[in-house]
Amino acid sequence: MFVKFNQYWTIIPESSQEYRNFIVKDFIPGINKLGIHTVAGWSVLVGAYAEIIFEGVSGDLDLIEKALKDPKYKKLNENLLNYVKNYKTKILVPTGRKDSYSRDVKKDTVKFTQTWDIVNNTKTDYEHYVSEEFYPTMEELGITVAGEWEVLIGEGPHIICEGRTQDIENVVKNLQSEKFRKARCGLRKFVENYGSRFLSFHIQKMIGYKSVSYESESYEVFV
Repeated sequence: MFVKFNQYWTIIPESSQEYRNFIVKDFIPGINKLGIHTVAGWSVLVGAYAEIIFEGVSGDLDLIEKALKDPKYKKLNENLLNYVKNYKTKILVPTGRKDSYSRDVKKDTVKFTQTWDIVNNTKTDYEHYVSEEFYPTMEELGITVAGEWEVLIGEGPHIICEGRTQDIENVVKNLQSEKFRKARCGLRKFVENYGSRFLSFHIQKMIGYKSVSYESESYEVFV
């Protein structure tokens, strides 16, 4: 079972150049060696919460706990805070309601994530609705539902629906359709504190013939 370790921050503007250099040359290799695989870093295009979402995964919760207790992680985190502010973390576990998650994200992927809390005493009806109505509608509209996650540690909302698309223009049009409005209206019978955001790559993993690298604008690191 994949467990996600997401980190959220805002880059200090006057430190942006040093930040990029640190992330690709020190932070990503250090995090990966500790057993938290870096999937990607995302910039929030539209929506609230944080400027950057840094996405890592591990095989289980014990591995993440071990990594976070390691002095090497604490040092990496201390150095990161020289370049960012409003730092937060969340540990996410899959709910099992949508289990198609993949760490291999295509080059032109844009994320459409939705967040919410399930209203008390509606869980059974909620599960039926998202499985039979809401998620199939998302797929019809060109958004692959890559996973539904529950926030195990960290602030809410406590459910995160991760959608992916390679056709952002068409998806934006579809999200204005009556079909999506109707589906979201149905969802809101069972959820509260709904939010959504579009994300584009900030750090991207590139898989070559013999190596994996991560790119952030003009910087590149091989691992």
